[in-house]
Amino acid sequence: MEAIVNGLPQYSGIKAKLLTSMTVPKETWNQWRKQYNAEAMMGLLNGNQAAQFIGKSVPTLFVTDVDIYFDGLNFVFGLEDPTLAACMVSLARLRPEFYDRSPNNFLLSERAVKEAVHEIGHLLGLEHCRHNWCVMSFSPSVGEVDQKKAEFCSDCQIKARTRGIEL
Repeated sequence: MEAIVNGLPQYSGIKAKLLTSMTVPKETWNQWRKQYNAEAMMGLLNGNQAAQFIGKSVPTLFVTDVDIYFDGLNFVFGLEDPTLAACMVSLARLRPEFYDRSPNNFLLSERAVKEAVHEIGHLLGLEHCRHNWCVMSFSPSVGEVDQKKAEFCSDCQIKARTRGIEL
């Protein structure tokens, strides 16, 4: 997980804090879906030990190994909450093993960095991009994650600059 945060500035110029390990709130588990509710997890982070980290000038990144979903979607790789200046990334479906492939820490780290940069991009006010190679493109499957770069396209860089953010 350290590799993810260490990789953020290298790919995007973005800095983020990584929350030290904590227990995933059991009340966010959906027994019918066999997944955790990402929105509920973010809501509970505000009220526990994570509260000391969030809402600061540098975005907080939560990384989890559990499979997460957001209402209306089968799963999500990550989720952001601009009101908390925090986001999360799930490694569960980014792992090659999830798709019956051999473990590959390099590929996992590359995917995780892309999704972390993507979620932090949302915190910075960026929306999904139409360029499928841009880190801000919507990725409904791990194949799309693999196709995109860990960088913002020039369109997204311009949008960020209009908000006073230099990427």
